[in-house]
Amino acid sequence: MKLHVGGKLTAKGFEIILNRKSFPISYPSEIWKKYPSILKNILLDNVAYSSTLFLPQMHDQKTITYTTNRPLSETFLYKNGIYDMPICALVDGVSSLEYIKRFFNTQYLFDNNYIQTPQTIDFKKPKEQTAIIPFSFGKESLLNTALCLELGITPILVNFIEPSHKYEYEHKKKLMKKFEKEFNVKIYVVNYGPGIFRYGKYWNLQTELGWGLHTTDYVIMSLPFAHYFNASLIILGNEVSCNDFFFNKDGVLTYDAGYDQHKDWTPQQSLLGSLLLGREIDVASFVDGIYELAETKILQSRYQEIVKYQMSCEAKTEHAANKRWCQRCEKCSYMFALISAFDVDLQKIGFSENMFDKAHHSIYSYFFKYDPQRPAYGSQEELLVAFYLATKRGRTGYSIDEFKKHLLPKFEKNKKDLIKKYLGIHPMHLNQNTLAKKLLRIYRSELKEYL
Repeated sequence: MKLHVGGKLTAKGFEIILNRKSFPISYPSEIWKKYPSILKNILLDNVAYSSTLFLPQMHDQKTITYTTNRPLSETFLYKNGIYDMPICALVDGVSSLEYIKRFFNTQYLFDNNYIQTPQTIDFKKPKEQTAIIPFSFGKESLLNTALCLELGITPILVNFIEPSHKYEYEHKKKLMKKFEKEFNVKIYVVNYGPGIFRYGKYWNLQTELGWGLHTTDYVIMSLPFAHYFNASLIILGNEVSCNDFFFNKDGVLTYDAGYDQHKDWTPQQSLLGSLLLGREIDVASFVDGIYELAETKILQSRYQEIVKYQMSCEAKTEHAANKRWCQRCEKCSYMFALISAFDVDLQKIGFSENMFDKAHHSIYSYFFKYDPQRPAYGSQEELLVAFYLATKRGRTGYSIDEFKKHLLPKFEKNKKDLIKKYLGIHPMHLNQNTLAKKLLRIYRSELKEYL
């Protein structure tokens, strides 16, 4: 299958055209109208590339041609893309060297090599404390929103509809209405049509290719909102665990969470966003100094009104048709364990089943039969802490019993260090020292019993 990519601006946004088929990206009309024409064209060039960068590898093609201009982001996204190949290969069960070779050998051909840029680039930050938050109802985006509201930063919430997650948006539409009413905030929606390429969903393929650039995609597509609201920040949800890496059986450096969420990449996203926007915009993570378990603790204890909206399931299967947690996937099982570690009514967060019971035990095979070379969500160590705290909390079930028999002795040997690691505070990488100090005060207050 030959790959030909084009694009055109529309009244609502723009379209990415793949082999004569259009995949629209639409913005709220007031946001799009105010975005300058030159920046619209720059956005089109760069999203045409970012949304299709992985298609040659997916379809084993050596070339892909574009009628759009060569994008400013090309070298940025090349690094993001090639560093993502090893984890994609691991998930897909193929050689990482083969995926890297395919990526390296791909020719990206542009009809016009002219790179469009803003007329000027101003590296002065806006004084207003306004932040764009790619908002998914996951624990990171909920915590980022809660922190902004507490710290006096105006949060602009943007939900990107990912069509590869079949049932996700139907649940989120209901949550949005309630959330907006309760907290007097607006959640803006961007329909991201090319998202159907992720995982090869459009072609009924099964592959990890396509997801490893998603936070960079969100930074780029958030720029019209940054312009409209004169925002100084785009806040992502990259925790400490996003920095984890290992060397796979091919001896290749592999980033567990994908390179786009690594702390080394965030400054590059800041620079890329600034170059595309024509002025400085910082990309940061408020949670890059804590693990998921600590995030969960802070949300449960400090922001109980917000945490009830959490939805971390990707809702890709029929089990999620009528429930926002499918309660059949690894992501659901991981979140269930983390939340169970604390004094929370799981039903208020949407869980209707005890995922520690025998019927769900097989989902935890990645935990009880841990293989460091097997791709899985999260880490065994963090789940050890979560299961231990859930046991102390009085949670029951077959998996809890199995934990006590087989894994608790292992945990007890390193209990102090593991609790300190996963419920402690690690170095943060925020450029704004004043803001970092305020965040640290909140984290220390909520995690003091574990520090």
